[in-house]
Parts: sequence; structure tokens; C-alpha cells
Amino acid sequence: MHNVEKRKYERVSLPHQSGAYIEDANGKRLGPLRVIGQGGLFCECDPKRYRAGEVVLLRIVDPTEGIERNVSCEVRYTEDKGIGFAFEDLGPDSAVEIGVIIGKYYSAQK
Repeated sequence: MHNVEKRKYERVSLPHQSGAYIEDANGKRLGPLRVIGQGGLFCECDPKRYRAGEVVLLRIVDPTEGIERNVSCEVRYTEDKGIGFAFEDLGPDSAVEIGVIIGKYYSAQK
């Protein structure tokens, strides 16, 4: 059962010029937001920052949409270019704002 897709949610890639980024709980910028879906996100950042299995508080910032949303995430994996996070319990307000970001870039990918 190699290469089985486990994701439940569609993802969208954000272009480098999107301006969206991720901050840690202290407001330190981790790096640009590269991929997002209702299930989680990928941040281009130092992969040594967190370990798989850690639960961390992050802030998603998209200045073009006026979004600054705190989310609790579990670190799912790290790779050379960054870290993949899964959202813990995404509340309705968070889900709506993440949906705005997804919708904005979803149509651009098609």
C-alpha cells in the first residue's frame, strides 16, 4: 500500500508573491505559507524548528485579506523546505477564513 493518499481535504498551492505567511505563538515570522487546505498547511521554514507529533499554536496571516488567525496544529512531517502541519480542532471562524484563502487561490490554479 505504497503512495496511498491519506488526505481528506483538497489543498491549494500559494504563489510566492501571495504575501501570506505563518507566525509562531510569540509573533515571530516562521516563513511563507505555501500550501493550505481545510486539513492543514505547509510552511516554508526551518525544518528543525519543530518535531513530528508536537502540537503548536500558529498564526496564519494573509495581509491582502486582512486575516490573522490563531490555529492549533500538530506537526505531521518535516522536509528540507519546511514543515507540514495538521489543524487540531478548527473552529467555525477559522474554517471560514481558511476557506477564503483556499477560494482565492483555488480558482487561480484551474
